[in-house]
Amino acid sequence: MDSTLLRAFLETADAGTLSRAASQLGLSQPSLSMQIQRLEQQLGVPLFQRHGRGVTLTVAGQALLPRARQILEELRAAEEAVRREVTGAGGVLHVGAIPTVAPYVLPGALRRFRAPYATTRLELREDYSAVLARLLLDGALDVVIAALPYAFDHLETEVLGSDELVVAVPASHPAARAGRITLAQLHNSPAVTLDPAHCLGEQVAGFCTSRQILPSVVCRSAQLATVLELVGADVGVSIVPAMAATRHNTPHCAYVPLADHTLQREIVAVWRRGAIPSAEARAFVDAVRDTVRGW
Repeated sequence: MDSTLLRAFLETADAGTLSRAASQLGLSQPSLSMQIQRLEQQLGVPLFQRHGRGVTLTVAGQALLPRARQILEELRAAEEAVRREVTGAGGVLHVGAIPTVAPYVLPGALRRFRAPYATTRLELREDYSAVLARLLLDGALDVVIAALPYAFDHLETEVLGSDELVVAVPASHPAARAGRITLAQLHNSPAVTLDPAHCLGEQVAGFCTSRQILPSVVCRSAQLATVLELVGADVGVSIVPAMAATRHNTPHCAYVPLADHTLQREIVAVWRRGAIPSAEARAFVDAVRDTVRGW
């Protein structure tokens, strides 16, 4: 079975439309359709039901899906093993991480990882969850370090630990003296928030909506460091990760828990379904787990 045809099948199954899958693969839609037809002819069964602009898997397609992922993953692992054997090098590990986790977790994890894997070269990519998920599905990354809740469709997640969310307030705020903040105090308060493109920004916005909290958003930022600096400048309050609070501990800003509410996110490793992690990838994720649990 041609691996090119299997990749075309997987991309189409994940995308749900031939046009989107063709765009992801850099093919024309007719070329992709021909590849799918060739695979169906080889197997002697239809793999997709075509309807309108979309496609859905047939029973045969559903049976092939996990096996196709496994075949391509084993092929990738075999290619990497041969490459290491020929070059004698420790190989390359491609890691993705989201911006609200990377600066707080990766430095410690890298120190733990480098001791036993000094010859392995790490290539790191920091980006939004949606971008990293796409790169992982495409095989450009070996593993992604991210946070839940986020819908990592067609991927598997492994929980490494949890990170409490706290409220950053200016040092002069009454909550700083009280050591906690209530939902009533958050309601209509000036707020500095992360852009919803960040999964953390989306999580915080969802929490506020579910509790009918309507903060007055005075600034949206793409950078968590900017958010914390603006809170310290008395611009507003913000819900932030505890690991960020530990790193950005300044006299201008205080970090307090929500009264009567526990808000947290889970730090996870994200893998392709059916992936066979290399020893290096497994060791790196274990180093991240140790770092997260050490906060």
